[in-house]
Amino acid sequence: MPLRVLGPLEVMGADGTPIDVGSPRHVEVLAALAVDAGKVVSTEGLLTRVWGERSRGGTLANLQAIISRLRARLRTTGLEIATVLPGYRLELPPLATDLERFQVATAAARRAREDGDLPAARELLVEALGWWRGEAFAGISQAFARAEALRLDGLRQAAEEAAAEVDLELGDAASAIDRLQALAAAHPLRETVRGSLMRALYLGGRQADALAEYAALRDTLVEELGVDPGPDVQRLHQQILEQDPGLRPAPSSGPPAVVPRSRPAPVRNEAGARPRPPAGLPATDLLGELIGRDEAIEHLVDLLCSPDSRLVTLTGVGGAGKTRLAHAVAEAAAPYFPDGVALVPLARLTDPSAVIPTFARVLGVPEGADPLGALLELLRERRQLVLVDNAEHMVDAWPDLATLASFSPGLRLLVTSRIPLRVRGEVLFPVTPLDPESSVELFTLRARAVRHDFAGADDTTAALCRRLAGIPLAIELAAARVRMLRPQDILARLDEVMAAEGFRDLPPRQRTMRSAIGWSFDLLSPLEQRVFPRLSVFVGGFGLDAASAVLADVVEPAQVLAVLESLVEQSLLVAEPTDEHGPWFRLLEPVGQYAATRLEPDEARTARDAHLAHYVALAVAVEPAFRGPGTVSTLALVEREHANLVAALEWSLASGEPGHVEQGGWLGWNLWLFWWLRGNLRQGRRLMEAVLEHDVSDPVRVRAAAVVGAMAFAQGDLAGARIWSEGAALGRRTGDLDGEAHCVAGEALVALAEERLDEAAAACDAAIRLTEAADLRGQWMWTLSHVWLGTIELLRGRPEQAAALVDTAIAAGRAREDRLAVYIALFTAVQISVAAGDLARARTQLEEGILLSRDTGDHANLAYFLEALATVEALDGRLERVGVLSGAVEALRSGVGANVYGYYRPDEAMIAAAVKAAREGRGEEQYAADEAQGHALDVEAMIGYALT
Repeated sequence: MPLRVLGPLEVMGADGTPIDVGSPRHVEVLAALAVDAGKVVSTEGLLTRVWGERSRGGTLANLQAIISRLRARLRTTGLEIATVLPGYRLELPPLATDLERFQVATAAARRAREDGDLPAARELLVEALGWWRGEAFAGISQAFARAEALRLDGLRQAAEEAAAEVDLELGDAASAIDRLQALAAAHPLRETVRGSLMRALYLGGRQADALAEYAALRDTLVEELGVDPGPDVQRLHQQILEQDPGLRPAPSSGPPAVVPRSRPAPVRNEAGARPRPPAGLPATDLLGELIGRDEAIEHLVDLLCSPDSRLVTLTGVGGAGKTRLAHAVAEAAAPYFPDGVALVPLARLTDPSAVIPTFARVLGVPEGADPLGALLELLRERRQLVLVDNAEHMVDAWPDLATLASFSPGLRLLVTSRIPLRVRGEVLFPVTPLDPESSVELFTLRARAVRHDFAGADDTTAALCRRLAGIPLAIELAAARVRMLRPQDILARLDEVMAAEGFRDLPPRQRTMRSAIGWSFDLLSPLEQRVFPRLSVFVGGFGLDAASAVLADVVEPAQVLAVLESLVEQSLLVAEPTDEHGPWFRLLEPVGQYAATRLEPDEARTARDAHLAHYVALAVAVEPAFRGPGTVSTLALVEREHANLVAALEWSLASGEPGHVEQGGWLGWNLWLFWWLRGNLRQGRRLMEAVLEHDVSDPVRVRAAAVVGAMAFAQGDLAGARIWSEGAALGRRTGDLDGEAHCVAGEALVALAEERLDEAAAACDAAIRLTEAADLRGQWMWTLSHVWLGTIELLRGRPEQAAALVDTAIAAGRAREDRLAVYIALFTAVQISVAAGDLARARTQLEEGILLSRDTGDHANLAYFLEALATVEALDGRLERVGVLSGAVEALRSGVGANVYGYYRPDEAMIAAAVKAAREGRGEEQYAADEAQGHALDVEAMIGYALT
């Protein structure tokens, strides 16, 4: 049994002992696959389950790396992660999990009980419950795991109750009491459990204890929920008082062993079709199929059938589909409410005092009676579901809704509201946007309703749905425009489409996306109405510090979190999981578009200026970590903040303020290493060329030239890189030693690329002297100039001098914990080792360089190291690895789109010789298969292969 989930997730090796799956994130990804074992889970679904909608590290590359590592760890367990479009599937052999064995045993127990074999049923239930080691998926905090744990806990509880019932049928009341007392202690508000315990106590000859248990239950319910026990438990109490013979168990009676709640089967007509909607609800046939909500419906029906969930509130942004989902849930839950389903729409009400009279009228209370009192009397013995739609603007009526729920045990209120009701006993269910697959499916379905020949899903449709943030109303409004516009035209005119009016039979507040969000905006306090539009200046999301900076003249710093929390509660802002960088907030794109329309020009300028100042300061603060301690975490932080950093720089250019352009130039200077490392070459070059078009100070002009030169050189544009000479000349004229050093070193790289080795060496020497004069000995450019000078010496045929220079550079990089400088130096160090015939040393250096490339996410650099490893493998006679590594290099470079490291001078003749030897030794057909294998590897698998 290789996989155990009924407790902390464990993977068992062939010897029956747990194996190390990896980091907590590896465990979480495996759990996200395990909850749907045997089914395909899309990559987007996995990213959302494990990392949330947007959070640090939630990238396709990281997911692929984790999947690759998991595959390696699971190789000997019998578990397999298969790649099946559009994602992955966890494949298991039969009876591979404790959950499956639990389910098999409980099913067998049910059959044995039905056959009258009570001893066998008890043995099987004991076996089934023995698989549990604690809470299912314990220690995994993500919502998918918590939801599955709750579902499985329901199965466990049902099995415990069934085992207790079997004990009673066998006359073993003591065992039943022990089992139920433990269950009641864990679930003190579960009336079914406490009722079963009352019955067991009575059958065990402990009538007084049974009555005391009822009294304790009543006190707990009154204290915690303000309600009395439900009618079933009250009847049981009366039966115990009367010593009713009907309490004695009949053979083979009792609930099935694996059903968590007693829900009658939905009624079907003779053709097997679903029955008509309940009389209290309008038909939804004309609205079309409800997409992507099956699991939510099932979960919500379970909630409504639970005695602990009398008031369930669906919350979410306007247009998220709360009403549509609530209707579907009400239809699905109708068979479980014998007194019917009713709809109480509140959208048109303006007076909270009219809410209870509206309830009374819908539920048939006669005119003239006290509405609340009459409702309490009417509903006390009913088992009825009431759908309360659009409650967000009826704040003063919410306590009355809570009173109805508290005093009516059989009543269930299913409420839709853009904000929580904040009353006792409320169970919240956030209605989140649709996942990418469901979004595209909904768009396609609605588009074909207006244009039957609509081609269906493609990359443009997917991009459009992403821009619409998966909000169903936004998707439906956009899809309706397919009658006249192509998806790419809708994407280009998204603001107009979101403002255009949609279906006439919708309420006015839902005919456009803007009106849907405007309804929520109108409910905000004056302070919130001023704060909300300002948040539209952020791109992609923002942290608490950034919000405090942009809102500094509006909200006191100590109050910013409270205001943001209020906007989250009102479904206008999304809050995402906290990590070491603090909470992350974002506006869904249609919400952000609306917020921008509410931002007055003066307010917009103030907010953007504050945004610029904050991100300039952030860039200055983090830049040293690119070249020192904390590189990996800083790269992750800048990755998350990158869209805002770019937006700030673009505002500095668009603002028309010379001082702002100056700030933008410094921002770009502090950001250039990130652009270079991540291959954002076009963007970095475009922005800094735009800085040079303005009248900026000489230090900024020198550094902008240095950045443009670096981006152009990495793009292979040597002509564009000659701007380094302009920067060097300006730095020389103005005495800017640091700026001049960067540009002179750039001149050395151009000369190196053009095989002008003497000029390149002279420029490197000059750059080293400049850095020393600027008191920067041992720092970034001093170190790299030594590496490049070592490369030149190696090309000159002087490996000893090259080795000394590179060793000096590596020592300097290690001294300041500069990962980037170290792995740049290591590439030349590998070449020196190979030239000296020391393949063992070369392998050690390659291993370190590969791991550093992985840690920093530098795939361009990784490609060079894998290519160098391929030559080492050929020299060492391991020809079967050359093609695999070459295929991996090709895949990496096709993804990066540039070599980036133009100053690396790999020995092309040696690379060609390695490939030739492998082709001849392996044969053309096998070599092609080797290359294909390498091309198919994800990044983590490439690294794993290289290090084996």
